[in-house]
Amino acid sequence: MYVLLQIIAVTVLLLLAQEALRRASRWAVWGVFLLVPLILTPYWVWVNELGLFPWFKFYSVFFCVCWGTALRFTTLGNRAWARSTIPLLLAMNILEAVLLDIFGHGSAHALNAAAGLLLITTMPYGSDSTRIHSASAYCDLHYRTSKRWVIGYTLWNWTFVYLNYSALTGHHTAVLAAGLIVAMIDPRRWGQTRASTLGVNLLFSATYFNGMIAWMDTSTWFDEQVGIVAAGLALMFMAGYAVQLGLSQIARAEERCTNMKLPQQADLPTAGFPPGRMRLTWT
Repeated sequence: MYVLLQIIAVTVLLLLAQEALRRASRWAVWGVFLLVPLILTPYWVWVNELGLFPWFKFYSVFFCVCWGTALRFTTLGNRAWARSTIPLLLAMNILEAVLLDIFGHGSAHALNAAAGLLLITTMPYGSDSTRIHSASAYCDLHYRTSKRWVIGYTLWNWTFVYLNYSALTGHHTAVLAAGLIVAMIDPRRWGQTRASTLGVNLLFSATYFNGMIAWMDTSTWFDEQVGIVAAGLALMFMAGYAVQLGLSQIARAEERCTNMKLPQQADLPTAGFPPGRMRLTWT
């Protein structure tokens, strides 16, 4: 029960943090995710003994937040090529974790890696997938995704952390919950929220890693069978989503073809009769 209260508390704090960053100026956001990491990097190297993946994750997420902020507040947001980089950065972020699972041992890692690959293949790509929305009081980066895709991502990413960094499962449950709550209200805001909440969490993880683990250590949660079930659930969910997405795209393509043929058929005259007249047949 105490751990649940801790997760709820962290979730609320992250929701407040992402709202503050949403309202902040570009200079404030860049200061948090560019200047602060540059200043603290020597300290992080000194106090942490982390593998290659966490270090790469730190700076790739910080870059994504800064890049997204540049699109929100500068003319880069008006450029198609710049907007098209958002889904590519997200796909790269997922692929990093997929590769770690591929090199992991056990069927759970393989199942979760397959779920991650389905996430990448079912993402919306291109410049039209991202828009800068400034109609409200805030300038938001909207990424065109669905609630079901976000749920699949949440299942997959929770399983990834559970399998590879079980001590951080509780903390990351809060990070994922914050993004999921926002997505259930407006899925277009999920990408921006996910980047900012993960970025804030990683800043604290790099600075107070041992203290965070001491405050909420969920390493005792790990059970290999639970990992297999979670990975299997993520894969089945994403497989179902991929099938539904494929069928809907086929249906839309058939509808477009039908709509293109109908005007052409309507313009064709009936053989032996002037255009516009109908030939009556008796049976």
